[in-house]
Amino acid sequence: MNKKLQNLILAISIIIPFGFHVSGLKSELGQGSFMYSVLWGIINYLFLMTTADFMSKFNKILKLPGLKIRKRTYFINIIVYIGFLIFVNIYFLQQIYFRNVKIINYLASPFVIIGLFLLFLFNLQNGKFLKKDEKETDIYEISKKRSFREGNDVLGTVVGSYEQGLVIGNYYFSYDKMKSISKSKDNEIIIKGKEDSKNYIVKIGSLNSANQVVTEVNNALNQGKIDEQKVNLKKIKNF
Repeated sequence: MNKKLQNLILAISIIIPFGFHVSGLKSELGQGSFMYSVLWGIINYLFLMTTADFMSKFNKILKLPGLKIRKRTYFINIIVYIGFLIFVNIYFLQQIYFRNVKIINYLASPFVIIGLFLLFLFNLQNGKFLKKDEKETDIYEISKKRSFREGNDVLGTVVGSYEQGLVIGNYYFSYDKMKSISKSKDNEIIIKGKEDSKNYIVKIGSLNSANQVVTEVNNALNQGKIDEQKVNLKKIKNF
């Protein structure tokens, strides 16, 4: 994310709470409203940064030629982020300034946050995004382990393809830059390659995501998009 956008997000995060603070509206919290405004600004900044970062990466994926991927998880992620951001702002407005406005009270109620949380939990089952560990060789991984934070791929995956390569979560890897594709003793798909003068390793352990990678590689082989010598298996088949 570029510095200009970061500064814009910081400015918006400050302007929203402190704009109300200096507007002359009567605060229900008295002097305590200042600390609430500070907290409001911090939460806005965190949510806005996360949302902007995700949308920026997703936008790059959408621009890939010949993209074939299930977009549901990406779109629901954006809806959840924006939903939580709207809820947070309505909640602070209600707590500090508007205690007796019915529509604001309703939108700031526990039922709304519970609904967003349930949608969030549902989306966690629709795909696991790659974790990236930046070292001398970049390590990307979708672990076998189930994780509340990272989600699962029980209901879907975020693995797909574009004209020249694989899409995995918010990252994409061109076939011509791949050095090898193999299956480890732990039944993980291992992809090794080099992008922008830096080596990388992709480890796909989660079952549905690994199977989808296998499907995409098979399709690429059939279409002549990837050199057979890079695939270090006699025959690729679903696990």
